[in-house]
Amino acid sequence: MAKSNQDQLTWVHDPKDVIVLVNRSQKNYVLDLPTGLYRLDIGRRMRTLRSILNIAQVQKLVDAGSLAIE
Repeated sequence: MAKSNQDQLTWVHDPKDVIVLVNRSQKNYVLDLPTGLYRLDIGRRMRTLRSILNIAQVQKLVDAGSLAIE
């Protein structure tokens, strides 16, 4: 008997924890994330988890207004 798709999921995220990080600056950034380097170009968006704000480099860019959360 085939399992339902829900039974095959190993992780279900809470929608409140998902954010969109947007590069609002005129610079391209290379973010040094625990999973590796991630390039966020001018005007581009990144769908990610809110926990990315625990990374000092990302939080500093958000505080400076270079990156915005939507």
